[in-house]
Order: sequence, then structure tokens, then C-alpha cells
Amino acid sequence: MKTNFSGSLRTPGRPTVEVLMDLATRFYVMGESQIEIARSSGLDPSTVSRYLKRAREDGIVEIHIRRPHNLDDILARELATAFELKRAIVVEESMDGDTYGGVARAAAEYLDGQLANGTRLGLSWGRMLSAVVRSMSSSRLAKLDISLLHGGVGSAGAGIQGHELARYLVSLHPGSTVRYLHAPILVDSPDIRDAMMRDGSIRAALDAVSDVELALVGIGTLDQSAPLVRYGHISRSDTDRLHAAGATGDMATRFFTRTGEPVHVLDDRLLAVEWDQLEGIPVVVAVATGHKKSDAILGALRSGCIDVLVTDEGTAHEVLHARGEPPHDSDAGERKPRPHHGR
Repeated sequence: MKTNFSGSLRTPGRPTVEVLMDLATRFYVMGESQIEIARSSGLDPSTVSRYLKRAREDGIVEIHIRRPHNLDDILARELATAFELKRAIVVEESMDGDTYGGVARAAAEYLDGQLANGTRLGLSWGRMLSAVVRSMSSSRLAKLDISLLHGGVGSAGAGIQGHELARYLVSLHPGSTVRYLHAPILVDSPDIRDAMMRDGSIRAALDAVSDVELALVGIGTLDQSAPLVRYGHISRSDTDRLHAAGATGDMATRFFTRTGEPVHVLDDRLLAVEWDQLEGIPVVVAVATGHKKSDAILGALRSGCIDVLVTDEGTAHEVLHARGEPPHDSDAGERKPRPHHGR
């Protein structure tokens, strides 16, 4: 953004409000340096610096310093060691009761630091991921290549569907592209799924997941409050079938047991990332919080698909405690080996 300055705007010490707003926007929002602004505007750097100071003094720019979330590094290392993770991020309980928001912001901060121009990002959906994505920062990064990990059109709650989150990410990172998956998560029969998989756009969207290098997923449960159940993506009878097969949770609509074993009872009707694709993504970042999810998080960690977990300290303690409980039937306490990535 460049401004064609008039003669009166060049008068030292007497910038107009419009000039102060323009310079402040370019410096604080667009991330341009004072030297870049000076070169393009015809002002000298000292004048730009003085005008930015004037913008603060006049109240055009207000700077708020937010106390960062506190992290429990010791508990994070324990969690990462126990499940052979590349990293765990554990947010301490918040004094203001906003631990959920703190986890979302911590995940957003981590992702902001991982993204680069051209990153191939896989994206799931849900309430927590919506909070994460909407906590991310805008930047001058461009050309993210975003792939949706599963379908989701239907009656899901507003603001949590994958295509909505993808559009928001594009607004933060101009020039990015999205490989939309215009399909439901689950269809009524294998024949319908086979027919949809013959559609070129659906097939291409799912095939593109194999090229993803960084994925963001939530960890879901199968209780009545879970979006998959609450919004009717899976029926009561299908939920009963999943429970009967030992399913305790899902990632990107791939279901697993408490031991981390895949549950395949709905696979022939799902339009979602395949298990081997999910396992083959170099870095899978999972975000989940809440004591109701401890068994689901434990199963997800044992599946071998997760590389980075972001959670809160209460949930982390529960997961570590559950890991040490006596086995449930064939329950094993160890994480499955992560596949070797050749990319």
C-alpha cells in the first residue's frame, strides 16, 4: 500500500490524521519497516519514526500487552517422553477460567511459528480448531496450500466447518489456495461412497492429502455433545456400532480404540483421510482439552499418528494417570511406532 503524499503532508511536524493512519497501518499491520515506508513515501526515516510516535501519542495507535499463557514445561516433557512425541505443549490452569482459550492461543502460536510460504497444510474441523484458527495471526506469508482432511457439508454448527476455517486462514495468508472437499463426512451406503469417489474433484481433494506436510486435527469423543453426534453427521445406530467395536474417539473422522487401534466399521462409507495417509503426514498437531476427552486423547496418542499435542495441565495429568492404569482387555500402554517419512 502506497500513499501519494501532497505537499502539505511533507511539512515536518504537521502530518494529517490520514497520513498517520496510513503509516501506522503499514508499520503495525502490514509489517513494513520504517525504511521501506520512508523510501516509498518520500519521507526520511526520522520523520517516519516521529510520525509513528505522534500516532501513538494522539491515540490513533493503542498498544496492548497481553499476559501470555503460562506453560508447564516439566509436565510437557513428561508427556512427550511417555508417548514419544516430537513436542507437547501444556497450558497451566488459567486464573480467569479461560483454560480452553489459553490452549487455543498456545496452539495458534505454535502453528504461526511452523508455517512458511508454500506450506502444505491439512485441516480438520470442530469447535477447538475453530478457536485455534481464529487465534492465529495474520502475516505476510502467502501461498499456503490447504487441504481438507474430510468432508463435512451438512448441518454442522456455524463457524466450525472445514471450509469456513480454510477461508479464514486464506484471509490471514493472502494468495493461499484451498482444495475444498465438497462432500459429507458419511454417506448412507458403500455404493454411494463409491459413486462419489469417482467424481474427479472429490477424488483429487482426497488424493491431495498424501502431499500434506503439516496437519491440524482435533480429538473427538462419541458422547452426545460431540459435533459428529450432536449435528447428526453420524446416526445413533452408527454410534452404537462404533461403541460396540470399542471406539473411544476420532481424529479427522478416523475412529480408534483406547489402545490406539483403528476401528473400521464405517470405513466403507466415510469420505475422509485414510489411516495410512494420516500416519504418513510428517507433522500432525493435535489440540484437545477437557477431562471428558482423556480416554480419547490416550487412544489418539497410542495410535502413533500424533507428533505434537497441545492440551491443558489437568488433562495432561489425567492422560498420564490413565496410561498407568491396569490394562483393559488387550489394552497396551505403549504408542505404536510412527512410520518413517521419506519426504
